[in-house]
Amino acid sequence: MQPHTRTTAELRSTLRELLTHEVCNPDEDPHLSGVLFFCATDERTRQLVERIELLASEVFFDPCGRAIAQRMRAVAVDGVCIKEKRKAPADETVIRIALADKGYITVSTARF
Repeated sequence: MQPHTRTTAELRSTLRELLTHEVCNPDEDPHLSGVLFFCATDERTRQLVERIELLASEVFFDPCGRAIAQRMRAVAVDGVCIKEKRKAPADETVIRIALADKGYITVSTARF
C-alpha cells in the first residue's frame, strides 16, 4: 500500500463529513478557508476545514510543488469538484476544492 493511500481515504471521508455537516456561515462567505470565515464559523466546521487543508496539502502536491492530477481525481466524491487554479502566481500551485452549496477551500504550495 502506498503511503498516501490512507491519507487519500481520510481526505475523502473528511470531505463527505463536511458535505453532510451543517456549516455555520453567518456571513455567507464562500471562501471556507479564509480568515473571515474562520472567525465567524463554529469550532466543528473550523476543525473539518483545517483537516481537509492539511490532508489535501499532503496528497495533492509532489515534492516540487506541482499538482498531482490523478490523486485529485482519486479523492473525488459526489458534490465535490477539485481543480488546479490556472490564474495563480508563477511560483505557486493553487488547488480549489469546491463543495456543493457550501463554498470552497483553497490549498497552495510554492513551486520549485
